[in-house]
Amino acid sequence: MTTLSQDLLDLSDFAWQRLRDRVEGLTDDEYLWEPFEGCWSIRKTETGYVADGSPFAPEPAPFTTLAWRITHIVDILQEDRTATWFGHQPLAEDGQPPVPASAADALAALDHAYAVWRGRLAALSPEDLARPMGEVAGPYAEHAGSSFALHILDELIHHGAEVGTVRDFYRGVRAEDPFADALAGEVTPAERPALLAEAAAARRWEVVPQLAGLGFGISERTKSGATAAHVAAGTGELDSLRFLVEHGADLTLTDPRFGADVLGWANWGQQADVVAYLESL
Repeated sequence: MTTLSQDLLDLSDFAWQRLRDRVEGLTDDEYLWEPFEGCWSIRKTETGYVADGSPFAPEPAPFTTLAWRITHIVDILQEDRTATWFGHQPLAEDGQPPVPASAADALAALDHAYAVWRGRLAALSPEDLARPMGEVAGPYAEHAGSSFALHILDELIHHGAEVGTVRDFYRGVRAEDPFADALAGEVTPAERPALLAEAAAARRWEVVPQLAGLGFGISERTKSGATAAHVAAGTGELDSLRFLVEHGADLTLTDPRFGADVLGWANWGQQADVVAYLESL
């Protein structure tokens, strides 16, 4: 049986990896994007960047940009209280939370802030988690350390979800169709080798044969590690799976998330027809 400390670490790592995957490829334009007037973001001053804010937030709360949200997550994870409220002291190398000026700076700051938080969380003893935090926690003095750890994880989870939503919003208003670009000869297999797998992940089955004909790899993987055959098997797209098999799809590859091959995905998705087909090969 796992301990409370290990459960907290596992939840933290899971939430963190989900967020880190969602910010991969972030650009400066997206990082600083303000879709309408009145957004809170970060602003350049004579001494650096600062985040918009007020001790008394407007009602309703303003829309906050990715720059503001990521800066806020960095601050939550790295601020001194994620050590001191547990009765520990920050390490000299922990530093203070920055206000990142660019997307690249933001990703580096996120990585560092999470490393700081995880190190502090991993250092907590059962006694740290069980005892009241005391005067340092102000109105939460009587709350156990575990309640504060759960609060920080809640902040990571819900602000991470907001970041993902804003990225979806940004992508939606700047809709692109890389599959159409590939069919028009504007994207090549060398430039985007996993495009056929991406088409399967997006359920664009109608373009999969066309992309295969243009030389896009049948057994390439999406960022999450699934091939087109994994997706077809798991979602019951038997005709598409047959096409992939006939064109050399490697059915033995396992994905890193579930550690399952193509048949494993079919079984997990309860796709009886697909299972029967694969077992007949």
